[in-house]
Amino acid sequence: MSSKERFLYIAIVFFGAYYLINMYSSNEEEYINEYNSKIEALENKINSLHNINEELTLEIDTLNSQIVKLDQEISKQDIKIVTLKRQTNEKVNNVDSFGDDELEQFFAERYRQYLDSTKKTNSPLSN
Repeated sequence: MSSKERFLYIAIVFFGAYYLINMYSSNEEEYINEYNSKIEALENKINSLHNINEELTLEIDTLNSQIVKLDQEISKQDIKIVTLKRQTNEKVNNVDSFGDDELEQFFAERYRQYLDSTKKTNSPLSN
């Protein structure tokens, strides 16, 4: 093998290696840029989803506080209902214990102003 052939083989190997290095390094840069842009897009999407999540968390907290207030109001109304039922039952039990004469007197006193016929008419016969 002559020195020219050796030089030619070395030059071919050198240019082949140079070509392969350039081919892989340039593709890696393209892939790196492509992946970096995809990563940035995903990070933007994640950030927007975090913002939406924070807004929804705030809304959930607001609704939970409203639920607590409404539950307290319901409890107050339930207490009022129980009190009214107890008072009504006491009155019903008191009326149940009345005899016939007492019932007649109770209703006569209670509804007398509505049923008094002499106050309603102005005729000479009613006076």
